[in-house]
Amino acid sequence: MQTMTSPIRSLVPILTLKDHTATVSCLCKGLERRSIVSGSWDKTGRIWRISDANEVSSVVLRGHDAAVWAVESVSCGQRYVTGSADKNIFVWNAAGVKIFVLKGHTDCVRGLIGLGNGGLLSCGNDAVIKVWNDEGECVNDLFGHSNYIYSMALNKSVGEDVLVSGGEDSTIRMWSASEGALGEELRLPVQSVWGVACLRNGDIVAGGSDGTVRIFTKDPARMAPPDALAAYQTAVEVWQREHSAELGGIKVNDLPGPESLLVEGTEGQTRIVRQPNGKIECFQWTAGNWQLVGDVTGASGGTNASSGKTLYQGKEYDFVFNVDVEDGAPPIKLPYNRGQDPWYAAQEFIHKNNLPQVYLDQVANFVIKNSGNAPVAPANSSYRDPFTGGSRYVPGSGTAASGSNFMDPFTGASSYRTQQTVESNSGEHFPISTDAIALARCDGGVAPEGQIGSLKCLLKWPRGILFPVLDIARLAVRSEAICRALIDAEVFRTIVDCISDSAANQLMALRCLANMLIHQFGRDVVRKRLGEVLGRVSEIRKGSVNAQLAIATFLLNATVAQMTLADGDECKILGECILETTLWLDDPEAVYRCFQALGNLTCTPSGQEIIALTISSDSVIDKLKSFSSGIIPSGFEKLAKCSKDLCVGIDFLSRIRFSRSSFHSFSDTPCAQVGIAVGGRENPAITFIISRSLSPSRSIVRASGRGAFQTSR
Repeated sequence: MQTMTSPIRSLVPILTLKDHTATVSCLCKGLERRSIVSGSWDKTGRIWRISDANEVSSVVLRGHDAAVWAVESVSCGQRYVTGSADKNIFVWNAAGVKIFVLKGHTDCVRGLIGLGNGGLLSCGNDAVIKVWNDEGECVNDLFGHSNYIYSMALNKSVGEDVLVSGGEDSTIRMWSASEGALGEELRLPVQSVWGVACLRNGDIVAGGSDGTVRIFTKDPARMAPPDALAAYQTAVEVWQREHSAELGGIKVNDLPGPESLLVEGTEGQTRIVRQPNGKIECFQWTAGNWQLVGDVTGASGGTNASSGKTLYQGKEYDFVFNVDVEDGAPPIKLPYNRGQDPWYAAQEFIHKNNLPQVYLDQVANFVIKNSGNAPVAPANSSYRDPFTGGSRYVPGSGTAASGSNFMDPFTGASSYRTQQTVESNSGEHFPISTDAIALARCDGGVAPEGQIGSLKCLLKWPRGILFPVLDIARLAVRSEAICRALIDAEVFRTIVDCISDSAANQLMALRCLANMLIHQFGRDVVRKRLGEVLGRVSEIRKGSVNAQLAIATFLLNATVAQMTLADGDECKILGECILETTLWLDDPEAVYRCFQALGNLTCTPSGQEIIALTISSDSVIDKLKSFSSGIIPSGFEKLAKCSKDLCVGIDFLSRIRFSRSSFHSFSDTPCAQVGIAVGGRENPAITFIISRSLSPSRSIVRASGRGAFQTSR
């Protein structure tokens, strides 16, 4: 940087051009000898031609709807260009006839530069520099300034397409029109850089709002003395510190200048303006004019340097990150406080900026890395069940889950309820309400009425956004006390209706129903409308792996309940639904659970009827045989064993009890009950025990071997 104090020689005007009716805002040389182009707040541009005898003629460039703030002549193609506060750029021929309009800026156009190839550079209050080709197409956007850009200049000593720019963000930046930003910005101890120019030796000249012209050079021979450079750096730091204050969450630096008052408002509209002297004033549009209301006071006062916090949109944050989500686009602000869930912050950021959901992990990890916030490591466990989020049995993985009064006949555990706590599902990516989240974390006991009420209200949301609420509900209903308080006729109707809704809602509705079946209250509620629920499930003909698991788990849990209830009609419709569902399932785990459910029903008093239904379905029999003798995916040997056991048992029982032609008569023989016990985790054997009794009121079917089920009626 250089400092110059030499006085400038006074200039005497030789000619005055007076046809503009308002402030003249910009000038450039014309295409012809002794010609200039001007722009004015009177919404026009003018091409002035001055003869050798100082006779003046002009062509008016009329058509803009607001002040003309930039003019340029482009020798390639003999064109004139005007830029206006109406956000448009007009291109004119030498005769002053408009050729075409360039649209793309979202705020006032402040600067124009013609390129040798007929192209054009433009900048404006939208903080973007646009590069246009000679056909009027925008070929590049240069992002970097954070506020208005007032001026640009080519620096041909560096490169043919190299330019510098200055604006309201206290910086000067260098660019390549084709490649983007070049190097770091130059920061000045002023609010506004009103004008920039480039000397032939590459030095950059800048005029600031403090009334000082500064020259920047990269040549050590022309640099200012070290003490002057040190003083300048100190001035820049002091300026930045003093001007980081905000007014009501709005950065003072981001406030528009008095030129914003040139744009008309609507009756009663107010506008806050930062004057060149730093004063912040409020204006109101009244009777067709902006009227001064008064000075604006009350800056928040806290700065990052003094309080350790950063103000963003009126709130204090420990961090406000700049996140680059697209090449060539300005970064997006991501506020974050220590102790906040980084996944929650990332999800809010994605929703607010309409970003793809696939960015969630990347954004959350970015926050964790840059905030020094170490995430809590998940508890060590084996496989994570996609249905419940907890651990399920994997062959060879250890003992069964414990703690239930409702024994799974094939695993020795409760229904299909895995060993888990709500903490293992700690990734609440849908922060609907703090009350609802607290409710989801309950694992027993009764939640406060306010929390139950909040969740009930959320369950009335439109179906399109109900998915995260159902996700919370499926966790809440695992507690019998909470389920009792939450599930009424209206809530249950919502859950059942969602079975026939979108795939996401369908998945969560089925998970809700499956989880309700692990306690008595839930079983009673589901049984009252079991026919309707199974009817809707039977209508499903395809689904994702998670959906298949949800359906199969619901059916399995429903059959476990039937082993104590033994309702003949319910067993029959359950069996029909299981057989229909089994036909289209293709996930091995889901098929395995359906086969388990089928085995459960054969061990109820309606077992003979279930066997008959199974035998009557050639497709199901073929599927059983296929899994029992075909190639099974690694890790699902249990499916092959289960299928083989069912095939052997059904074949044996069908031969000793009835043939296909006599299915109608099996229910008329109450003297015996027949069941198939499919080997559990550690029980590969299958045993058929037929207990005959003169009294049909009691029969016992028991499968031998550890881990097999037992039930009595």
